[in-house]
Formats: sequence, structure tokens, C-alpha cells
Amino acid sequence: MLLSFDKIMSSQVIFYDYSFEAECVTYCKERNITYLPSLENFEVCYRFDADKFEDERITDDQKVNVNEYIFDKSVLEKFKVHHVLFVFDRNELVGVVHFSDYNRNPVFIYIYSLLLAFEKGLRELLTYSGLSNKDMIDFFEGHSEYNEYYMKQFKFYANPAIEKEIKELEPFQMFFLKELIGLTNSKKILKLS
Repeated sequence: MLLSFDKIMSSQVIFYDYSFEAECVTYCKERNITYLPSLENFEVCYRFDADKFEDERITDDQKVNVNEYIFDKSVLEKFKVHHVLFVFDRNELVGVVHFSDYNRNPVFIYIYSLLLAFEKGLRELLTYSGLSNKDMIDFFEGHSEYNEYYMKQFKFYANPAIEKEIKELEPFQMFFLKELIGLTNSKKILKLS
């Protein structure tokens, strides 16, 4: 499942209203906000700069769809130009998103789930390729002469108690992603970096 803007946008949007301009100025100053959308026209926003508002047309490169994938290349290109994007659902403004919204928990959880799936897939690929835990330990040993990390790992996994524990688990379950990538590259199954 792809992560979309409905999960990270701010939907509690304050709209610019000229009748309450003083309150809008205070609101923007207190929260360091640059843009307020228009109350009357979803195609217009008000840019706050130097204690005043200037109306601007919301351009296509400032718009995203509520269901759009947050890591779509076109979205990332938009963020290179604008730090705030306006979120629309069927031509109606439903929220705003700032690039800092990518620091929210739904994004962290999504990225973690992708990494977890990738790691699981690597374990399955190594097993499918006919490799076993012994191949990983041999990999550590083979690289231990010139790599202190692999030397430490080889000594750890050579421990009889750890060897027993490994046998009780599914293949490659005790190894870290970095190690899985190292073995995958070493065996030329895939080229990963």
C-alpha cells in the first residue's frame, strides 16, 4: 500500500479572510507560516511576507492530490521549488503539506515497513539461491582478515550457544540487513549498495 497525502497533510487549515487580517498576521507570525489559502477561491493563496499578505495564483506545481503517493518523483520535484503544497480532492482544497510533514510517524512507519519487506525478500532470495546460515558465517570468516566488523561477527557466530540458536530459526533470521546485502553482493546474486 502506498502512502498518500491524506495521511500526512494538515487538514485543519486556516484560510485568509481580509475581515480578520490582523488575526491572520498574528497567526502566521506565531507559527512561521508563509501561505494561507483563500477563503473565497481555492485557486488563490495569500503569501505572508514583511507583515502583509499578497495574493498569488496557486499553480499546478503547488498542487497535489489527496490520494497521490507522497514519494512520487513529480511530488519531490515540486518540493524542490515550493516548501508548501496545497492538497486537493476533486478540485476542492482539503489541506496543506509542508516538506517537514515527511517527519511524521506515518512516514517513518511506511519506510520501516518497506525496509522490513526488503529485508525479508533478501532472506528469501538468499535461501532460494541455495545459500544457508553457514554461507553467511563463511562470508564473515572470509572477510574477517581485512574487516574488523566481519571479524567480530565471525567470532560471535562461532560461539556454540549462538550456533544452536541459529539452527532453531528460519534461515538468515539472526543477520542484519547490512550483512544480507554484503552476502548478496559477494555471491553476485544482485548488486546492491
